[in-house]
Amino acid sequence: MYSEENYFWGLVGYYLGVLLVLAPLWRITRPLPGFPLRAVARVAVITLLATPMFPYRDMHYLAPAWGVMLFDAIGPERGDALLRGVLPLLAVFGLLYALTLGLWLIFRPRREAASKAAKSAPAPAPRRGRQEPTFAVGPAPESAASQQEKWARRGSGTRVGSNNGLP
Repeated sequence: MYSEENYFWGLVGYYLGVLLVLAPLWRITRPLPGFPLRAVARVAVITLLATPMFPYRDMHYLAPAWGVMLFDAIGPERGDALLRGVLPLLAVFGLLYALTLGLWLIFRPRREAASKAAKSAPAPAPRRGRQEPTFAVGPAPESAASQQEKWARRGSGTRVGSNNGLP
C-alpha cells in the first residue's frame, strides 16, 4: 500500500501532465466558431481531467474523478457508485462554465465602442486609382546581355552539375 506522500506526489505529477495538455487543447479548439462553443469544449475537457474527489469514504487522499468513476464502474461497492463521480463533475463543469462566460461578458470588446470610434474619426480621403511611388534600394538590375557576357568570360564552358573530369 502506498503512503499519503506517494499519493500526493502522484497527484502532483498527474496535474502537471494536465497542465501540459492545456496548450494543445487551446490550439485544437481555436477553429470552433464562437466563444461559448469553444468554452464548452475547453471547460468539458478541463473538468473531466482536473476534478478531484475522494476515492473511498474512509481514505482522505484525492484522485481524479474520472479515474474513480472508471474503477467504480468496473467493481462497484454500492449502487450509486457512478453517480458519486458524476455529481462532482457536473458541479465543477457548471461553475467553471458560468465563471468563464461571466469573465467573457465583462472583458469582451464592445461593438458599440468600436462603431462610435469609427463614426467620430474623420473619413479617409478617397483614392483615385493612382499608385504611390516606390523607391528601389540597391544597385540597378543588370541587363540580360551583360549577364551573358559575364558568364561567358567566367567559365570554361562546363555546365554546373556535369561530371566532366570525374571518374
